[in-house]
Amino acid sequence: MNFIVFKIGFSNYYNGIEDNSLNIYDKFYQEKKSNNPEIYNFQDYNNFCYGYVSLKDGVVNLSKLKFQNDSSTLLNNTLVIWVYEKDNKYFIVGWYKNATIYNFLQRKLSYPSVGRDLYFNVKAKSKDCFLLPLENRNFSINIPFVEDNNFYISDEKDPIYFKISQFINTYDGCFINTVINNTIDDTLKNPPENPQLLYKRGTIYLYNENNFIEALKYFNSALIFKNMLTKKELTDIYYVKAVCLQLLNSFDNCIIYFEKVLKYINYDLNIIKNMIYLYIYNENYKQAIIYCDKILNTEKINENSKIFLDEITCLKVDCLLYLEDYDLAKNILKNLLKTDLSKNLSIHCKNLLNELELL
Repeated sequence: MNFIVFKIGFSNYYNGIEDNSLNIYDKFYQEKKSNNPEIYNFQDYNNFCYGYVSLKDGVVNLSKLKFQNDSSTLLNNTLVIWVYEKDNKYFIVGWYKNATIYNFLQRKLSYPSVGRDLYFNVKAKSKDCFLLPLENRNFSINIPFVEDNNFYISDEKDPIYFKISQFINTYDGCFINTVINNTIDDTLKNPPENPQLLYKRGTIYLYNENNFIEALKYFNSALIFKNMLTKKELTDIYYVKAVCLQLLNSFDNCIIYFEKVLKYINYDLNIIKNMIYLYIYNENYKQAIIYCDKILNTEKINENSKIFLDEITCLKVDCLLYLEDYDLAKNILKNLLKTDLSKNLSIHCKNLLNELELL
């Protein structure tokens, strides 16, 4: 087995900005513009952790390892050890198992209201990621980092691997990173048979305290008594649970509950627009197109709505391009250019159409 050690800065939880004074909206904005990706190294982001380390030239030099194909640019099924430096010693903060290492820095851009921009060198399933609590970050190891390099890479024959694997295999303490799928259905112990009260208390944790995990417990507990709820009350609980899951970057799961909401209310412009972005982000372009069409077939075109509807049409075109349905994309662009577009959008559509004509 290959392994790699990355040196990063210190953080308590590596789960985002650690400022409890920020409200839910300010924190979301701060995380959108954050330029320090390594503070998210143990954040469960839609069932994965995306690890970042600052590297010289942005490259992990994998040339020291032998590959079946020497042109490989990434490494799979790798043990990744994260350490920080203190008093000229390196202390283990956590590790990824079965990780993928990328030779070049990767990027995945977010959409409005959906997550944050991702910058990462390493990716692993969140269930395979383990962050030590502060009191257990006391195992130090001598790592011969090359000057200006924040990584050390080798294989299981390396004596350092033996020391690290021995620590990992004998560690019997807890871990402090949250795996959302392990907590998504948690409830309170002996909740009161009052779903309305549970819902109200859950919204306090959601909107006032930004404690999304605790809020989920209250909403899940309320759903135990869903036979006592009206259709509207049940829909409200599904909605806040979906919001919780989206704020926890659990996009696959939040989609399930937004769909439950739409099953009862059929149409809500804000929810449907959000769903378009969620489905595009999750690369479910066909479903995104369905919701684009739902908006385009429902909303009336007028002076106030045209810019918004043009935006939805462009999102539909983007989805068609991902699906390689170029003919339909071209027809939509031609029809769009016959309307009164803003200067920037008109230029964008013309350039895109010219590129498609060359295919």
